[in-house]
Amino acid sequence: MNQWESRWQEGRIGFHLPEVNSYLLRYSDKLLTQDPESVFVPLCGKTLDLPWLAGRTKKVVGIELVHKAVQDFFKENKLTHSIQQSGKLNLFSSDTIVLFQGDFFDLNKEQTASFDAIYDRGSIVALDQPERERYVNHLMSFLEPGGRILLITLEYDQNQMTGPPFSVPADEIEWLYAPYGVLELLETSDILDERFRKKGLDGMLERVFQFIKH
Repeated sequence: MNQWESRWQEGRIGFHLPEVNSYLLRYSDKLLTQDPESVFVPLCGKTLDLPWLAGRTKKVVGIELVHKAVQDFFKENKLTHSIQQSGKLNLFSSDTIVLFQGDFFDLNKEQTASFDAIYDRGSIVALDQPERERYVNHLMSFLEPGGRILLITLEYDQNQMTGPPFSVPADEIEWLYAPYGVLELLETSDILDERFRKKGLDGMLERVFQFIKH
């Protein structure tokens, strides 16, 4: 069992928010400015951002590694759905929300079509540094030219705390994304709270980026 599956089984999912993400509410107009037919949400967990987005576009497509997370999402949101096999992945489908369950790197554009909008709230920060370049390269294969990503990251001193969620500094984001398009920093917030202070942190920044692909 990998660390994410054990976290879900043990209920250690502090990263799951009981409400729609405030940055998504604030910047959804930038993500959805082209009125996209569908939105892609990588490593989506059971986020409430999925049904919120589904109310504003025809289809939301997500991918999540952990089977329990996908099951819980459909159960907790009382969504009727079907389950079938799609390549190496399980495919859970309701009317407006489609979730692939399995390894993100086993998903390809032929299974999903391509997107004009991608929302990454908890995806890149879930990956250790060696995996992040591969992740961005693969993510770009799903994004149309002119397509947008709303990207939320964390930055802190990893000598004080090990991830996940991992620290992904702004200069690394620039290095990863700049070859593919234009990156804009929309907001930086200091979100250090008692929970992270107890883990030894003296600072934690959350950043919101908009990316537009060449």
